[in-house]
Amino acid sequence: MVVRLTEYIRVEKEAEDSFSFAFGDEIRHSVMAPWRIPLLPFTLPYRLIKLNKRKSNIDIEQTSDVLMIYDLEKMRKNDQEYFVKQSLQYSQKSITLGIGEPLINVSFNHHLPSRSEWNIEPKKWNLAVENLILGLIRTYKPKKLIFVGKYPYAGILEAIRRCNSTEKMFWISVRGDKSTISERSKRFTKVTDLNYFTETELFIKNTIYFDNDSQSILEKLKKTIEDNEINVLSNPDNAEYVVLSDSRTDLLKPLLRNQTVIYPKHMEFAEGLKIPNYAMKNLVRIEDGYEDFIFQSMFNFRNTRESKSSFIMSVQSKLDIWLES
Repeated sequence: MVVRLTEYIRVEKEAEDSFSFAFGDEIRHSVMAPWRIPLLPFTLPYRLIKLNKRKSNIDIEQTSDVLMIYDLEKMRKNDQEYFVKQSLQYSQKSITLGIGEPLINVSFNHHLPSRSEWNIEPKKWNLAVENLILGLIRTYKPKKLIFVGKYPYAGILEAIRRCNSTEKMFWISVRGDKSTISERSKRFTKVTDLNYFTETELFIKNTIYFDNDSQSILEKLKKTIEDNEINVLSNPDNAEYVVLSDSRTDLLKPLLRNQTVIYPKHMEFAEGLKIPNYAMKNLVRIEDGYEDFIFQSMFNFRNTRESKSSFIMSVQSKLDIWLES
C-alpha cells in the first residue's frame, strides 16, 4: 500500500530529489565509468522515472503517524507524569524526541541534551536541533509533528520552515505567555495549552444540564428526571448528562470530559466538526414523542457504572480528538 506525497511531512527542495540533480549525477557516474556512456539513453530515463515514482508516493510501511518533540527542560515533574508518560503510548508508529533530561523514568526513541546540559553556544545548538529534526523527518516520514514545550526553539522553527506544509504541525504550549504564543504560532496549524490534556475534573453521576434552547425538552423529561432522582445543574461542567440544542455549542468539550451529550433531532452540528467513532457512544439523539423512552433507556445503561464519578478520558484519546477535529 502506498501513501501520497502530500500525506506526510517532507523536507522541501532537497538537492537529491530534483531532476537536475538526478540528471547530473547520472552523467557524473558515466564520466567516472566510461562503459556506462552507451547506456545513457536507457539509464537516464530509468533514473528520472524512478525519481518521479518516488516523489509521487511511498510505501505506507516507511511512514510514521507522528513525530513528537518534548522540551523536557521546561516541564515540571507533574507535566511529565500526567502528559508525557501517557502520550508516549499515543501510537505504535510514534517517533519521539526528548530534549533535556526527564524527571521521571521514561525513554524516547531519540534524545538530545538541552543547551545548558551540552554547554554550547545557542547558534550551534539550534543548528544541531534543526539537523536532527530534519534527519528524523527524512528517515521516518511522519504524517504529523507535535512540539510540546513552552516555546519552540529557533532550530525547531527553522526545521518546520524547510518542510512542505504547516498544516501538519502542532504545538502544545507549557505555561507560555499568550502574546508570545500568538507571535510564534504562525508556523503551526493548531496550538493549545497542556492543561487541555491534563485536566482531571470529575463530574458527578445522576446530574444533568439543559442549555437555554433545551427548556422544552426539560419540561418533557421533568417527571422522568424526578423519578430517577437526577439533579438539574445550572452549569454544564460537572453534569453527567448535558442536553444541548444550540448548534453553536462546541460538542468536543463535553465529549473530552466523557460527558453524555443529548441533542434533539433538528440540531445541526457545526460545519467541519469531526467526532471520532469511539466518542459517538456518548452522543444520544432524542426524537419528538420518544423523549422519555430514549432517556430512560440511556439512563438505565449509563447507570450500570458503579463509580460515583466519571472516568477521565485518556491523553491518547484527547490527542486524537484534538488532532483530527
